Amino acid sequence: MNTNTSLKLKDSNFWHYLFNANSIAVIGAKDTPGTWGHDAMRASVESAKAKAGRKVYAVNPNETKVLGIKSYKSVLDIPGPVELAVIVVPATVVPQVFRQCSEKKVKAAVVVSAGFAEVDGDGAKLQAEIEAIAQESGIHFVGPNCIGHSNMHSRVASVGFADRIPAGPLALLSQSGTLGASIMQIAASRGIGLSKFVSTGNEADLHLEDYLEYLADDKDTRIIGLYIEGLREGRRFFNLAKEITKHKPIVAVKSGTTEASAKAAKSHTGTLAGSDAVYSAAFKQSGVIRAEDEEELCDTAFCLYNLPLPRGNRVAILTIGGGFGVVTADVCEKEGLEITALEPRTLKKMKSVLPPRWTPGNPVDLVGIRPAGKENPGDVCLQLLLEDKNVDAIISLVPPMLFPSQAMALASPTKLKAMQRDNEKRQAKLYRQLKEYGKPLVYIRRITLSLPKELQEKATESKTMIPEYNHPRRAARVLRYLAGYGKYLKSA
Repeated sequence: MNTNTSLKLKDSNFWHYLFNANSIAVIGAKDTPGTWGHDAMRASVESAKAKAGRKVYAVNPNETKVLGIKSYKSVLDIPGPVELAVIVVPATVVPQVFRQCSEKKVKAAVVVSAGFAEVDGDGAKLQAEIEAIAQESGIHFVGPNCIGHSNMHSRVASVGFADRIPAGPLALLSQSGTLGASIMQIAASRGIGLSKFVSTGNEADLHLEDYLEYLADDKDTRIIGLYIEGLREGRRFFNLAKEITKHKPIVAVKSGTTEASAKAAKSHTGTLAGSDAVYSAAFKQSGVIRAEDEEELCDTAFCLYNLPLPRGNRVAILTIGGGFGVVTADVCEKEGLEITALEPRTLKKMKSVLPPRWTPGNPVDLVGIRPAGKENPGDVCLQLLLEDKNVDAIISLVPPMLFPSQAMALASPTKLKAMQRDNEKRQAKLYRQLKEYGKPLVYIRRITLSLPKELQEKATESKTMIPEYNHPRRAARVLRYLAGYGKYLKSA
């Protein structure tokens, strides 16, 4: 594919057929659970439930029915039009299938099948053959050697588990199918849904840059996540990213940083990993946030969507013990965050609500936890930090619950629900304040609740928009990313 493919795609309805198809044929559909053909068929059947009139066809000469749906011997036997073909057959059969799709006038395709350029020379010849057929017929396709794609809003999907992922603001492009699937599931567990997902595979036709250009204008996408092993159009990526990041953040995980991982990437999707230093420089100059791994990608996406960007890198730490505060401060400084000096008025007001043994400074050590009364010292200090003009972001090691875990453990079910409602109201008010003051807040949970399991589940079943982490390093890292992105936007 040449670098002008995106221009052709802009003048076609390809993206509609890929992500919003009205008719889908799964070629290689199987009735055997656990097979790729079964997963792709199940995903397509689920997509038909999401839109009235959406047709799904099974194609397999060795099956009479797949998931209760009649199976055709060839795509050419399907009586109606086919907008999207999901191809899950042996690599050697794919060229024949493409010729049939061309004759059927299929509009778009997803080639899940593996065994192409990522394997050997013979596979590379097969890949070149399907590229030639596709270019001649005008069929653009995803893959080969991928796990599929999905649109969480329209529910068109070729990924078997897509129906279990909620719709949301994060689009994900991944050059690894399994790692992409992992990121999707981590994101969902964090409470952030997806808009689009594409496992790009070998990128024989469409490159990662093509999808990126599409997502730039996709109204359902607010944040773009990338897993990259190597770019085929580095200059185009840089130019696209530089424009996209001005209005949509991009968070990327780049592998292939060592010689061994670069070799693994080459054998995985046939991609040359390239110089890691060059990628780092390009990401920085184009405003792409580079995360270390899939956990960080999801942490960062969650915060970008839910929290305001900090004005700078000055951090205040609220803690319930000196040791926790020291460790957090140490991690923050190593991450390039500044442990800011608090305003004198802030320290004066804190002194009036904290015990005499309190030592003024940042971190703000509450020197122990007192049962909540009319004036909770933790809440008062948090409010003062929000008001402090020297503070850009806050890390709190104080539990986000208004009531001590011991009190919740002894509470009756009715009382526990009342406590939960109070906690939720408090968190909702705090969340509004974060937006008002333009300051992100993250929690670190270092002490496990001493609640019975069934009560702990009830107490945590409501997700907050304020993130919680189990170690200060994760909190400091994501705040550094947010501060860096904010700085980039000011200079862009």
